[in-house]
Amino acid sequence: MFKPAALAVMVSVLALAAPASAQSGFGWQPYTDPGFGFSAELPLGTFEVVDAGGAPGLALQEIGGQATVNLNGGPAQGMTRDAMEARLETAARVATTTYRAGGDSWFVLSGFYEDGAEDDTIFYTKVLFSPDQQTFSAFEITFPASDKPRFESMVEYFEDNFTRPRT
Repeated sequence: MFKPAALAVMVSVLALAAPASAQSGFGWQPYTDPGFGFSAELPLGTFEVVDAGGAPGLALQEIGGQATVNLNGGPAQGMTRDAMEARLETAARVATTTYRAGGDSWFVLSGFYEDGAEDDTIFYTKVLFSPDQQTFSAFEITFPASDKPRFESMVEYFEDNFTRPRT
């Protein structure tokens, strides 16, 4: 769970990044995780930082919408790429995986969370391992299936600018 002071520091750090994002023309703001060193471009302005509710990492919620972005990293000692993929794919919330891709040190899973709503939720998760395979970084974007056209380019941009943890 984010402690109020930690959340305030995170918001301050992200606010200082605003001038750099204005130069990019995309409204994206750079973020580097202080613990694991992975980096991402965050769609602040469309999303806001929220309390992660006890989960590790950084949580974003779409302003006025249902989409979420979660970023985290952690130790991966003793966990193979295949084992982590299987663990995520069999998580209680995953209903159907419709897409998967991967390589020696990364994988992507995408599909639908069955959330009981009329409009199921699409998830897109990417996991990257450090060069020594000892740590990982991950992000997940979720949004209502009916909003897929609106989020396709955001998912691509986010994926292209997400980096693996430093060793």
